[in-house]
Amino acid sequence: MRSSRLRYLAAAAAPLIVLAGCSPESNDEGSSSDDAAMSSAPGDDAAATSAAPNGDLADVEVDTEGDAPALTWEGEPFAEGDLPFVAGGTESRTLTEGDGEEVAESHEVRVKYLTVNGSNGEQLVSTFENDEAVTLDLTDETLFPAFRDQLPGTSVGDELLMSIPASEAFGEAGNPQLGVGPTDTMLFYMVVEGTGEPLTEAQGEEVEPEEGLPAVTMGDAGPEIDVEGVEAPEQLITQPLIKGEGPEVVAGQTIRVHYTGVKLSDGEQFDSSWERGEPTEFPIGVGSVITGWDEGLVGQTVGSRVLMVIPAEEAYGPAPEDTEGETAAPAHELAGEDLVFVVDILGAS
Repeated sequence: MRSSRLRYLAAAAAPLIVLAGCSPESNDEGSSSDDAAMSSAPGDDAAATSAAPNGDLADVEVDTEGDAPALTWEGEPFAEGDLPFVAGGTESRTLTEGDGEEVAESHEVRVKYLTVNGSNGEQLVSTFENDEAVTLDLTDETLFPAFRDQLPGTSVGDELLMSIPASEAFGEAGNPQLGVGPTDTMLFYMVVEGTGEPLTEAQGEEVEPEEGLPAVTMGDAGPEIDVEGVEAPEQLITQPLIKGEGPEVVAGQTIRVHYTGVKLSDGEQFDSSWERGEPTEFPIGVGSVITGWDEGLVGQTVGSRVLMVIPAEEAYGPAPEDTEGETAAPAHELAGEDLVFVVDILGAS
């Protein structure tokens, strides 16, 4: 039975290959407070932490007889092999060739995968057990370099095996939270499920909104939201305007979105990623954003455009009470305001 840690990672489809621990050389310069915490590539000196190679990827196979795939080494369960398995460099092997679209360097790739720690044979994560896939943006420099190097040129339907030495994965820092040490080779079995250029706006089937909601029209600088005559909501209202064809957003994922927000009271815009010229990313469903976003976006599909009317209680809270003679804690500038957002869900991983 898997540990609760691994059940959580797989259930949330949180890809180990994206949520890598930061190397000692990485820093947060240039990142916004809304950005998800992502890794940088390991430092050049991390190679010194790798042990002498003794693993041959040609001896690794995939057992598909059980409920979910598992790796074997020389015909035996991987954990019963002559551990540790140590790779001298990144190596990949195609087990099955697909006949779908070819992956390009600029693509997002949807994959199912499992990964094994070559040091002790422990299976760290498997998305197969919950029949899930994760999306990798190959332009994202926080991915392991091996995936940015090896996945372009593959095709949808390909099944791959890959071994990645410590120096090209987590580096000398390892990842203690995931049980990966500074010299541990990682092995991956991966199935390419889909690929394509990253979305820049919502894409899918238009949905006729319910009456009485804010009117939304798309302009050159993003959505224009008309709140005239719209009543204050008693509870969160979530209305898809475009139904995307991608997978559902799952709590614990990091989503990439374009959005605009206005106050319901007067229609004044207070924030817009469209006007800033680039989407933003953040974890969803884990309390990193206002409650209305966590509740309104989890379960929506990638590619969707979603209108949300959020009462103050699920946004930045009620307006502070007038406490005469007392010093009240400073409130958010939007406290007491019902808010309206239009959100394009461009990706989730």
